[in-house]
Amino acid sequence: MLRQTVLSFAALSLLACGGTDQQPEMPDPSVIDRSADDMGLPEASEGGEETAEEDAEPPPPPVQVVAGTRTPIEGDAPSLRILAPRDGATIRRGNVSLRLRLQGWELAADPGNHVHVIVDNEPYIAVRDVSEPLDLNALVQENLGHELSEGTHVVRVFPSRGHHESVKQDGAFAMVTFHYRSQTEGFELDADAPMLTFSRPKGCYPVGERVLLDFYLSHAELAEDGLRVRYDLDGAIQGDITSWVPHYLENLPALEHTLQLQLVDAEGNPVPGPFNDTTRTFRVADSCQ
Repeated sequence: MLRQTVLSFAALSLLACGGTDQQPEMPDPSVIDRSADDMGLPEASEGGEETAEEDAEPPPPPVQVVAGTRTPIEGDAPSLRILAPRDGATIRRGNVSLRLRLQGWELAADPGNHVHVIVDNEPYIAVRDVSEPLDLNALVQENLGHELSEGTHVVRVFPSRGHHESVKQDGAFAMVTFHYRSQTEGFELDADAPMLTFSRPKGCYPVGERVLLDFYLSHAELAEDGLRVRYDLDGAIQGDITSWVPHYLENLPALEHTLQLQLVDAEGNPVPGPFNDTTRTFRVADSCQ
């Protein structure tokens, strides 16, 4: 069960500006409902003059994190494998060829089904055709804005729906570690240990739209008395996710937001792993053009 933490828009705005994190006191509804005569206040004039209470706008709905449900899979569950590069391989010259074998999941043009390709721990790249080998160097340059650096890299892949909810099924996740030109000294990754893969949010969202919070879990199960995914939104809203289902951020104001996801154990201690503590920024705006 998700521990939901609710923060009013006013409090969130104060925090974004470096203000206090103290919640403003809300008036007693019984007082609001009393008439001006009962409260000893002057009544409105014949010209239609209104009291301050009548002028006040209602407070905005609170920001909250809400658990959703998994979108059901129609037919057989998809399976995904990485055929190249081989795990532990070193590519000394040329570009890195990424070959995927996807079964049971029909890909489509935007906004249809696709595959999330995550290089190291950067934001995912949406891939919509895996029938031919992918030039990983070109994908990184085009989508992440930099060259694939020399050294050790990890690629993680999983199928995604058109609205970017990950397919949370055994066999629908693949990972490979390889070395581009040379090996990075001191890099360690236990491929069989519990692992958190951050997926959403990403990019910009229009005001009023629910923002998907989604991730992939490997070698781990969430529970209230076990492993949990801890979230921190803007340093102001914190809580623990205890079930592996999509979640949604609701009523976010038009700001740049920061979300941290961390895999923790039953005592709240961080679970070791290079990808188990990830922070992303995203934007909510009146227009995302």
